[in-house]
Amino acid sequence: MWNLAVRLVRCCLTLPSEKRDKTAVGQKLAVSKSPVVNLGVSVMKRNSLTTAVVAGIAGTVGIANLASAVNLNPDGLGQVLLYPYYTVNSNGVGDNLQTLFSVVNTTDQGKAIKVRFMEGYNSREVRDFHVYLSPYDVWTAALFKLPDQAQANLLTDDNSCTVPDIKGSTLPPLQQLPDGRSYLPFTNALFSGANADGGPTGLERTREGHFEIIELGVVTNDTEGSLDAITHIAGVPDNCGQVIGAWVAQPPGYWIQDRNTDIDPPTGGLFGSALLVDVANGVSSGYNADAIEGFVSNGQDNLHDRPGNVLPSLANVGGSDAQVTAYVFDNGRLIQATYGGGFGRKIDAVSALFTHDNIFNEYVLGGGAAATTDWVVTFPTKNFYVDRPAPALAPFAEVFKAYSGAGTGESKVQVGLFPYDREEGNPSACTGSDSDNPNCGVCFSPCDPGESPIPVLRYEAQVISFQTSTDFTANRTSPVLGSQLASNVDVRADSLNNGWMRIALNPTSEAHLMEASSEGEVFEGLPVTGFAITNYVNANAAPGKLANYSGLWRHKGSRACSVPDPQTPLACS
Repeated sequence: MWNLAVRLVRCCLTLPSEKRDKTAVGQKLAVSKSPVVNLGVSVMKRNSLTTAVVAGIAGTVGIANLASAVNLNPDGLGQVLLYPYYTVNSNGVGDNLQTLFSVVNTTDQGKAIKVRFMEGYNSREVRDFHVYLSPYDVWTAALFKLPDQAQANLLTDDNSCTVPDIKGSTLPPLQQLPDGRSYLPFTNALFSGANADGGPTGLERTREGHFEIIELGVVTNDTEGSLDAITHIAGVPDNCGQVIGAWVAQPPGYWIQDRNTDIDPPTGGLFGSALLVDVANGVSSGYNADAIEGFVSNGQDNLHDRPGNVLPSLANVGGSDAQVTAYVFDNGRLIQATYGGGFGRKIDAVSALFTHDNIFNEYVLGGGAAATTDWVVTFPTKNFYVDRPAPALAPFAEVFKAYSGAGTGESKVQVGLFPYDREEGNPSACTGSDSDNPNCGVCFSPCDPGESPIPVLRYEAQVISFQTSTDFTANRTSPVLGSQLASNVDVRADSLNNGWMRIALNPTSEAHLMEASSEGEVFEGLPVTGFAITNYVNANAAPGKLANYSGLWRHKGSRACSVPDPQTPLACS
């Protein structure tokens, strides 16, 4: 049924988008580098209203230079977008799932962005490329799998410029659908052969994971007219061949000679979303990408580098700055935490934004609508702590390695699982100081005889399913997303069919603590993002009718910040 799947891709990628003609706005933009959009009213530069409000708070507590601090923007706009999960797996019902996604440029500036996909075991990269967005542009694509292939693939019907060219080329590694459209297969090059990491080496490993989009810089007309080249005329960029040629090695294009040509520092204003499509069940659920603002904000650096280079990554936060300050919201507090220069590493600033000691969400199982639920739990920065020679770096406990033979790679972290039904029922009698003791919670099922009841999460992007032990033993594929990186919680063994669960990320059995910032804060727990997704198959909607539904809810979380050094009493405040 691949034809049905690919038809769906074509359908859903022809969404209306606002493509502005160069004759309408491009010439004006060519001579204006100001991020201010003139709407005839007073508007704010670069940072969101949320940032302005925070700046007012910061001024009252002596915090300076908010514009240079990396932060997780609750308004959804940023320089970096993190998408917690993609999948093209089959959940056993029929066709493989598809993941459709978009990135939107809300500004009057051209944008150069890096699009990077990482597999779920160890966040080894499976593809990356550049996209050049014109002002107010939208770029869309879809991930899918064909029945005679092992890997995930990317298809785009969007006209925005990509480097290398995807839509308009037939050169390898691109392949073609029967209708002639080119698609980009994902690769196992960075986790096989000389790059093997102890995990599986086959292309099947590319079928689920997470991805990110990083703004590289603002595209201008300073020297070569690059902004004009990427700006749309009647819905089509004026000259994608120019920016593709700028990266050609022989004869060297102008970006090979100087990657800074026509590129200014990044300014943000991106947002994105993804849609998980279950073709066979006729349902889909979407989520918004996490948006990081202030990723590079010194007003000097850009991150524009050649395509095919795995850089930049999240570790390039702050650009050339030796230290990076993160601003973290914690239950009404605004915490300043600075890393690098002898206080942890700069990547810790990004991790601090996502670190929680608990995450919470709901689940629904069975009933008249035959509900099934999966949770996605993604550690977006884990690779920077575990993909290295032992030991792992805090807050993670183990490096990624093979356990029981080749291709069994994992990196375990202990957690606590504490489910409740809707009437406060739970299987634990532990209270007080034992509230985070994993032995007081439930284990991932089935629990093998003699196995420690302490549950562990093994991967960077994984799924927790809610099935009976018997069902999961028979088929370890998660029921909603078809994940092969699934662990299972059998809440039905305790008659907790519908309710909510807390995952403790700093359990008493294994401390997970970030390195101390220069201000003295230690964030407790693990950097995490994700969501719960539930499918309903309602055979009782009406006589002779089958009604299917789906819903998705982002995880909620709590934070904990401690100050082990008594010489820094104002930290965490």
